[in-house]
Amino acid sequence: MEELRRLLEAFGIGAREVDIYLALVERGESTARDLAEALNIPYTKVYAYIERLRDMGLVIPQGGSRPLKYRAVPPAEVYKLLVNKVSNALRSLKPIFDSLQLIYESKHPVASPTFLTLIRGAGRVADLISDIIAATDNEAYLAVPFPELITYRLLATIAEESKRIVIKVLTTDQLRNKFDLPPRVEIKTVNEMFGGGAIGNSVLIFVKYGGEISGVYSNERFILEIAITYFYNVWQKAK
Repeated sequence: MEELRRLLEAFGIGAREVDIYLALVERGESTARDLAEALNIPYTKVYAYIERLRDMGLVIPQGGSRPLKYRAVPPAEVYKLLVNKVSNALRSLKPIFDSLQLIYESKHPVASPTFLTLIRGAGRVADLISDIIAATDNEAYLAVPFPELITYRLLATIAEESKRIVIKVLTTDQLRNKFDLPPRVEIKTVNEMFGGGAIGNSVLIFVKYGGEISGVYSNERFILEIAITYFYNVWQKAK
């Protein structure tokens, strides 16, 4: 049981709450007073522990009688609940680790194979633009046509990294005033752009389709050269 206690406590279930749950498993339905006496818990505090267990889905009140009795949710159901909780937590972390992997691969081109990765959502695209700038050795080229990508983090990254590398920014006439950057950052505008990108040691190309911004990220040298060529073609025509 000690191993179970440590495991449940790792899920944020306190020692007293574990005691109450195990007591309900072993004793069956019990009142708050019964639990307080059996576990030597102050009666005034036992209700708070029970309420937390109810909120976590581990204890169910049995209505229709006074004083109110409580029963434990079957351990098999609690196990499924904890498995789902872990699975959801890991799924929520995957985009973060995917972004970290992309940064790692851009910093270790010899150790990593050529890759092509689909990036979905304005938040992930905006974060990756900043990551590409920060990981770039010499020059970074940005084409930003969508206002939701012009985040505080992006502007701060451009301002800071422009002390170290050359950064060129291409945007639309309508969005020019959103780029409040040091004079060392060269900015040009065009009337409109159907998509954008970020180019450094690696490349991100993105468009907006169906209201969602999605892109393709790669360290493939051939794709990088195509992106640079296209950027300079538009850059020379911009004002």
